[in-house]
Amino acid sequence: MKIAIDVQSLYSTTPSGVGHYVLETILAMQPDEHTELIFFSRGFSPLVLPETLRRIPHVRHIHRRFPNKLINGLIALRLVSLEHLLGESVDAVWFPNTGYLPRTTAPTVLTVHDLAWYLIPETYNWMHHVRYRITRARTALHRVTKLIAVSDSTQRDLTLHFGRSSKNSLTILHGLDHDLFQERPRPDDATRRQQLGITQPYLLSLATCEPRKNLPSLVDAFDQLRAQGHHIHLVLAGGRGWKRKALNRAIARSPYKQEIHLLGFVSDADRPALLRGARALVLPSRYEGFGMQIVEAMACGTPVVTSRNSSLLEIGSDAVLSARAMNTNELTQTIDQLLNDSNLQKELHQRGIKRAQTFQWSTCAQQTLDTLIKSV
Repeated sequence: MKIAIDVQSLYSTTPSGVGHYVLETILAMQPDEHTELIFFSRGFSPLVLPETLRRIPHVRHIHRRFPNKLINGLIALRLVSLEHLLGESVDAVWFPNTGYLPRTTAPTVLTVHDLAWYLIPETYNWMHHVRYRITRARTALHRVTKLIAVSDSTQRDLTLHFGRSSKNSLTILHGLDHDLFQERPRPDDATRRQQLGITQPYLLSLATCEPRKNLPSLVDAFDQLRAQGHHIHLVLAGGRGWKRKALNRAIARSPYKQEIHLLGFVSDADRPALLRGARALVLPSRYEGFGMQIVEAMACGTPVVTSRNSSLLEIGSDAVLSARAMNTNELTQTIDQLLNDSNLQKELHQRGIKRAQTFQWSTCAQQTLDTLIKSV
């Protein structure tokens, strides 16, 4: 059996969240000798796969050296098929993300990470909307054989808004790198934080600076906490994102702006040190398809305050505190409750460690492989 896997998301020196998902899922797959994995990608420059992927048995990598814009245009117009790109037919195809999906005669499985582009379109810029129109994201959700949702919340959204029932969609949760994210401090944790300019107690946000993450509300809540006497800093770690005006205004008017740290993109090597040193991870998002930061924080023993919507309480369960996303006073009160209650902190620490252990890449990989095999 030949299974084709789109590895285009690895075509970057700093893989995105989807890139990590693809890499970790493939690494944890254990195909038998009758199953061959064919990785496919495209782009003018060659894609050099991580050595860990190249060592997997029963795999091949097919890369077509064409300009991405040209190939994507042909795919969008449905003028080129996967069989043309591969030069052969396959038994099943896994697309790990919505995007430019070449037509194919093989059964297809598509992973849907969230539907934010559809549910809260105002949080995206015009370039995102053009891309979703060109790639015909809505059509793709109906065209594929099977959909994988990364949470029950996302699966419910697929059923409600696109009519994809449990017969042709299922939930497969992400895993976690438990060697990287663990509660035991490492010798260089303090040094890593110092190199990032963090030496005082702090609240942590790990999120791209975009409207969906609701960071202006977090800044306003931080201002209230400081005014109440909490001597903490606020660390905002994440990519630059888009539509930052509201966040920039919130920081500019803050009387405590000198205690707000904008770190930008943070490497995987630094994330655990930041999490282990934080008084709490705060993720007040308006919507999430999964919420990987929550699992990372729980594994590091860090208390979490998040929003009461979408997938967030599904992922955090009883190991996190929550507030309404757009209610700054409620968010402030919830964080204040956590900071003032050491017993609550210990309880969330213990619950979080236990909850994080339920997220395993081996489980995600096996369920994904089984779905591909059963799609034939």
